[in-house]
Amino acid sequence: MTSKLQQQAVNILRFVLPFSTLLSLPASAQPPEIEVFDNVRQQHWVGVSPVSRNTIWLSGEKGTVARTTDSGKSWQYFQPGPADLDFRDIEAIDDRRAYALSVGTGGQSRIYYTENGGNSWRLRYRGESDSFFNCMALSPSGEAWVHGDSVGDEWRMVRSADGRNWMQVRSAISEPPQSNEGGFASSGSCARFNNDNWMIATGNADKARVLIKGSFGIRFRVIETPMKAGPMAGITSVWPIDDETFYIAGGDLNDASGNEDRLWHYQNEEFKALPAPPIKGALYSLSLIDHNGTWLLTSNPQGSAALNLDNNEWFKLSDANIWNIQCHDDISCWLVGKDGYVGRLQWQAPQERTQL
Repeated sequence: MTSKLQQQAVNILRFVLPFSTLLSLPASAQPPEIEVFDNVRQQHWVGVSPVSRNTIWLSGEKGTVARTTDSGKSWQYFQPGPADLDFRDIEAIDDRRAYALSVGTGGQSRIYYTENGGNSWRLRYRGESDSFFNCMALSPSGEAWVHGDSVGDEWRMVRSADGRNWMQVRSAISEPPQSNEGGFASSGSCARFNNDNWMIATGNADKARVLIKGSFGIRFRVIETPMKAGPMAGITSVWPIDDETFYIAGGDLNDASGNEDRLWHYQNEEFKALPAPPIKGALYSLSLIDHNGTWLLTSNPQGSAALNLDNNEWFKLSDANIWNIQCHDDISCWLVGKDGYVGRLQWQAPQERTQL
């Protein structure tokens, strides 16, 4: 009986609504459920880079990188360098080429590169003994920026114009660093390239700031933010829309019960706090996806959630310990974290137009 009533409603809509309007009606106001993969090695994963619907790269502890080329049905594992490296970020180009970033002092901060699907790796850059890299961002042209903690009164950024030659850059920021200003290696997203803009997040200082510049800019300009700042507090993840509009996530990593403003939107030179997500503590990741509206996804060790930016409604996705969420186009998002957690949010692909 219900199906007959539904069909009658559709028939009425055919006559009442224009054809284009009917096609544009949203299919769902809720995000899909997470599909969790139980066939992945049980370890801590932090970096994730989906480059297509089939190919996804992961990186994490024990010097390990993983790759799937069949949408998670099977995984291959690689060790680019020593087993004691902690790969907190991975930036892949396709199913064969990827950069893996390890973190730590004493020469542990390194960048490895593969061009044969992970079968062999080359050490592209090794940080100085007092350098600590946090994350890296890569543009389609091959340019890359690595965000490192400041040392003394100097920034410790690393740049490559082509992926082959890497050099330390200490004068690319329009202002000097604050005392102890650096970043957080919690999700590989404290630096991001999007819509022809580079953006870097800072923390651990008196003010939490963002560094931003266009793809053809020479120096990053600095913007102070209202995000909570101080030791182990600040911005963990960024998402630039353009050089004047962006989102930031973060908080106080020492306060697992904190529920202060941890998500902010910047537009027209003003910051606006977004509604608090249904997970407490500092947020580790931030991703946006457009599918039946614009969704903001975030996560931390207490779970993950999705915010419908069109109506400011939150949806709890998981209670798992999830450190990172990264999306491919507007179809799928991959979530990774502790104890081998790997999950996927799969939105349905847009349906082809059919004759009504």
